Amino acid sequence: MFKINKVRAEILTDKSENIADLYGFDFSFKQGLNIIAGPNSRGKTTINTCIYYGLGMEELLGAHNEKALDKALKEEFTIKLSEEEDGIIYKVLSSKIVLEIENENNEIVCLERYIKSNTEEIKTSNIIVHQSSFEHINDLDNHIDQSVFFVNSRGNNEDPNGFFNWLTDFINIQLPKVSNSSRSDNYSPLYLQTIFSALLIEQTKGWSDFFATMPFFGITKAKEKIVEFILGLNEIELSTQKDVLNKEKSTITEDWRRKIKSFSYLEKQNNATIINVPEELTTDKTEIEKITVLFSTSEDERIGYDEFLGQKSLIVRELENRPISTIRENRESAILEFNEQKEEYFRLKDYIERFENKLRIEKQQFASLSSQLNVVESEIKDHINLQKVFSENIINERGANYCPTCSQEVTTNLISTQNITIPQLTLEENTSFLRSQKKIIESSIGSLKETVSEKDTLLQYFKNSLRQKEILIKALSKDLIADDRAFSESEVVRKLQLEREIENLQLLKESISELKKELETLANKYHNNNVKIGNLGESEEEDGVKLSDFETQYKNYLFGFGYESNEKYQISINRKEPFKYFPVYKNHRNDITPQSIRINSSASDFVRNIWAYTLGLLKNGINHPGIIIFDEPGQHRTNLSSLKSLFKVSSSITEKQTIIFTSIDKPLHNEENEKIDLDILIEDLDSTNYKLIRLDNVHKVIGKL
Repeated sequence: MFKINKVRAEILTDKSENIADLYGFDFSFKQGLNIIAGPNSRGKTTINTCIYYGLGMEELLGAHNEKALDKALKEEFTIKLSEEEDGIIYKVLSSKIVLEIENENNEIVCLERYIKSNTEEIKTSNIIVHQSSFEHINDLDNHIDQSVFFVNSRGNNEDPNGFFNWLTDFINIQLPKVSNSSRSDNYSPLYLQTIFSALLIEQTKGWSDFFATMPFFGITKAKEKIVEFILGLNEIELSTQKDVLNKEKSTITEDWRRKIKSFSYLEKQNNATIINVPEELTTDKTEIEKITVLFSTSEDERIGYDEFLGQKSLIVRELENRPISTIRENRESAILEFNEQKEEYFRLKDYIERFENKLRIEKQQFASLSSQLNVVESEIKDHINLQKVFSENIINERGANYCPTCSQEVTTNLISTQNITIPQLTLEENTSFLRSQKKIIESSIGSLKETVSEKDTLLQYFKNSLRQKEILIKALSKDLIADDRAFSESEVVRKLQLEREIENLQLLKESISELKKELETLANKYHNNNVKIGNLGESEEEDGVKLSDFETQYKNYLFGFGYESNEKYQISINRKEPFKYFPVYKNHRNDITPQSIRINSSASDFVRNIWAYTLGLLKNGINHPGIIIFDEPGQHRTNLSSLKSLFKVSSSITEKQTIIFTSIDKPLHNEENEKIDLDILIEDLDSTNYKLIRLDNVHKVIGKL
């Protein structure tokens, strides 16, 4: 947990007499409620974005590095001596933010981050951490330790040099491992930026939905994970364990499917029928033991393995125990067998041609997927390079997004904003999408590669069978034209082929036995997997208590803020999908399907929902970082009494920090035609429970320090 003690902007201008002649602002905060109030266009948003920037959280504002900040902090600003004057324009030569923060162990540090630097060594993607309060940051007598950390780059939540990795340790929270579809190992930390989307509510997008500014990182069910983490639910650890076990279950099921498929290949290789093969994975050993093989001896008769092997062995023994027949003795049977073998030969040849055509199509699909994979990998590389271009501000040193060669406007959006009404994805979202697409293609390639390999083996078997039939047909044809007194060559060939068939039957029996053992092994793994998943549900009762407490807190806040769209009994925090851990509406208590609270509340009541939900997380959150920021909470036709209740509740949470930026004299556009009146908002507050920062009615926030 932590709190913000001070935010300070320092700007060196073209009119500064020396390097100590600085402009900017300097505000201090306290534990509990802090109110920054002033007229519109006086700099409230500037102060707020500087806090985001100092914490490395400007990504929640929709941009990286200094691009998220107003031009007054990086290009130029105007200072007026009176409302009537045009004012004096000051050009920014260099600028930086200093944020003093303090954790629950009373450790105080200063975060220093440049917005604009006049030296190449200092990067806006770095944050300098001074182990000191601002008051003593420049003491010459004491050696102040300082470290440099990077933000807005891969690994900043895990790398020892990553700022978020340092900040996590400083505020004394441990980021859990969660499922992540964008990572090669399928897991990542629950990134600090996602957690902070539940704490920092900005005015442009923040009031449109719960955690509306959360960046996309590929985390599975990220919003649910945030709530689980903040409330300290065991489910966050259990869900990751469940995910591991479910992936293991999927692997077992896929292995089962492949083993079952192997039975069909054995059938084709041996012209047999394997019965009682369980298509669905079963843990019943008797079901696996029932698997057996049958052979057709006629159109109506099928016999078992032992009987079929016995028949073949008997024929071979008979051939071995009698002298080789002459052609005269075998002529009639030779003619009959010659015709049968020819029919079987042409049937098999036709089947092989159709089989080869299908295999050729699958090989073309494999080549097409491989080509698609190369394209996607190339696009991912291009996206990563583009991200580097924008994050390092390579296009233009002053931050203007214009191509240095053709002077066209360049944007981090991948499509032009003109006349576009469909949702646009950022480079990061597109990169994550491409990575997930790559995974799907790689999975398809792996599956198809295995199928093609198996069919290639099967094709070789079919072709070998065709050659054996050719050999037998040639031997039979020679018998039919040879001297009647000669020995029958086809009988010798048939004996050799029967011996080979017996060998193949013995191999078939061994293969089936081996596959059955492998199925038993998979069934045991599946059983153990189910047992492990079942044992994970033991802590649900403890989570239920925490969720009930949170629900009570949230509903008390919500109806205390004047929520009127629905009755109290109709609203609850949902425990299951959909809308898991979020407010839902049910017309009757026994309704099975919940509805989103968003579509069942007026615009102003949905804003009240966000107030209540965010404050509920702050109040009940075991792992909450300890701070929330509301920027212009008086949105969407809310009323003055609701805002007054919001300020009252916020001031009562004295053990954590709330910062509210609010306009004064702003119309609320409600039925009473009210305006925000600061005096009314704070009239019932205990003066010791809040700090008020009133911005000047004439001058903007940036002035001479």
